[in-house]
Amino acid sequence: MTSPACLILGGTGTLAAAAEDLARSGADVTVTCRRPELAPPHWCALGIRVLTLDRDDARGIDALVGDGVDGIVDGQCFTPSHAADLARWSHASGSTIMLSSRAVYVDAAGSHANSEEAPRWPGPTPETTATMEHHGEPYASRLGYGANKAEAERVLAAHGERVSVLRAARVHGPSTRRVREWPLVRSVLEGARELAVERADDLGTLTSTSSLSQAVAACLHRPSDRVVNVGDAPSVTNLQAARILADALEDERTSGVEVRPAAHGETGALPGAWATGQELDLGALRTLVGTPPEPTATLTRTARWVRSIARRGTDGTWELPAQFDGD
Repeated sequence: MTSPACLILGGTGTLAAAAEDLARSGADVTVTCRRPELAPPHWCALGIRVLTLDRDDARGIDALVGDGVDGIVDGQCFTPSHAADLARWSHASGSTIMLSSRAVYVDAAGSHANSEEAPRWPGPTPETTATMEHHGEPYASRLGYGANKAEAERVLAAHGERVSVLRAARVHGPSTRRVREWPLVRSVLEGARELAVERADDLGTLTSTSSLSQAVAACLHRPSDRVVNVGDAPSVTNLQAARILADALEDERTSGVEVRPAAHGETGALPGAWATGQELDLGALRTLVGTPPEPTATLTRTARWVRSIARRGTDGTWELPAQFDGD
């Protein structure tokens, strides 16, 4: 029996766990990226093929898709133009998946995750919630990111086949390039005895790389046109998340760290940019995959991974390797 062929566009970061899990399940996995040196060394043993190919090289990806593949997972579909190419490739794919974001959602007043005025959500956000309009904003901007993602979703809905859109929130886990937990982890490594948490009581959904991997596998095995919020369950407050992260880092040297809400105007070790919460309705995800991963386990894994990659800089301070963004 031939192994299913899966193509992952941009798979050395957020989708690395999905690539590994698919390979372990017997899939023939090809990952494209711009920096192949960032692929984990153990991928060779898993049989994962890594190709140096930019997401904007549509002709190069045309050649990879060829007469057809069993699945395409696109972690770099940022614009309507990207979506138009992905829609075309979806016609030659058994199942197609686009990684999207909670940033597409707008509240009743038109506010969204990246707007100046914080959105107000009446409860967990379902997939039927209105999404941002696109007016040509550049995607690599605060206001353009969600708008471009939303328009890309609409292009895929109009022109794609068997496309699953996965909307994630505050992604965390091994291999993610944006390490939101770094300020907290760095504080612990530097010997902090007390950690302040901004917006401590805000309740929100976190999306681990494990949860994304679970959803990707389910969508590849059950092709359909769908939009699914993806996250860990249950949702946690920012204070709860910080305590899980700090507890995971405890050892003889760092035990006893107090984690508390930040006072008014105080900058926290878990900063406001990380802490902006939004609870997603995960009903569709539960129907698709069953029980999502639990945040205590996923955050613990994340904290230990971040500690494992942290290193001393030339000036003696703790830092992350250059490919990771810890700001």
